[in-house]
Amino acid sequence: MESIFSAFAWFLALFYSWIPNYGVAIAMLTILVMIITTPLILKSTRSMMVMQQMQPEIKKIQARYKDDRQKLNEELLKFYKDNEISPMGGCLPLLIQMPVFIVLYQVLRGLTRRVSDEGGPTGWNTGQLALGQTPVEYPQSYKLSLPFDPAYVDHNSSLYQSLQGSTTMDAFGMNLALSPSQALQQGLVTALPYLLLIVIVGVTGYVQQKQIQGRNKNADPNPQQQMLMKVMPIILPVISFNLPAGLVLYFAVSNLYRVGQQWWISRSLYGDAASASGSGKGGSGKGASGKSGSGKSGSGKDGSGKDGSGKAKAAVGAGAAKADKPAKAGPSAKDRAAAARSSSRNGSGAKGSSSGDGSSTPTLQPRARKKKK
Repeated sequence: MESIFSAFAWFLALFYSWIPNYGVAIAMLTILVMIITTPLILKSTRSMMVMQQMQPEIKKIQARYKDDRQKLNEELLKFYKDNEISPMGGCLPLLIQMPVFIVLYQVLRGLTRRVSDEGGPTGWNTGQLALGQTPVEYPQSYKLSLPFDPAYVDHNSSLYQSLQGSTTMDAFGMNLALSPSQALQQGLVTALPYLLLIVIVGVTGYVQQKQIQGRNKNADPNPQQQMLMKVMPIILPVISFNLPAGLVLYFAVSNLYRVGQQWWISRSLYGDAASASGSGKGGSGKGASGKSGSGKSGSGKDGSGKDGSGKAKAAVGAGAAKADKPAKAGPSAKDRAAAARSSSRNGSGAKGSSSGDGSSTPTLQPRARKKKK
């Protein structure tokens, strides 16, 4: 574990050499840790998505074996294994930060380690008794006035040289070595930045919970995961009240990073899944409409073709009918024969004109034909 503490302290010293601010160095280390753990977060998110999709099947198994607890557990484990999902995968983002929290807590404690005051309380009480006074509690202010003796960090680093012999770890108007409860003892005004940091931790934790729950409102989440997600936004602000402000800053930065990360996940992973299902439905609808549309247009074309040919036939029929009328006017057989020849000629002309402009020309009278002969 000592090597892990030294590795974290080395990165802190590196970031501090770039930007000589304790708070910025802690924030940069936090972001580095978040980037490294992002693949695990994405994997757990996909596992959570699969769990939400499989809830109907899981409920069926639970209903089928509700009277046999052992068989139910066996079937559920088999179901999880067959579908390659982890029931606790959604809790991974909350569990990952626990070892990081422990390591960073120890590193911050090591960096703000003070010169040993071993025997201080005993000597304090002895001095009080020697003066004939009633011994009182060893003052916390005296302990906080002792200089730092940083651990885990290279003595040649600028971080060590800045902390060594100092009594505070100042950044953003706070002493990151103090806890909010210790700052509150010095006055409300002094404690305001510390309390604001706790508020940020609580609000961002609540926002994360709402982001995760809002992805699939119809799905029933894992009960263990749901309980853990509800408890964590409350636990972190409570325990932050007695932790060094540097560690509370880690909580705040990591929560802010996760809020942005969950927003991206909701737009990319969940958004792509929703758009894929939507496009599948839209594509089938378009295909149906395309078929119906082509059918209608085809029938329209056929109908217009039939109507056009019908009109042409009607025009020819009308021309033929008009050509037949003069044949009935002549009383003699010769006149009827002449009229028949004339009607046959004029009938072909009527057909041509009707096919061209849709109108028929009047036929010649039989008397005119007699004069020509």
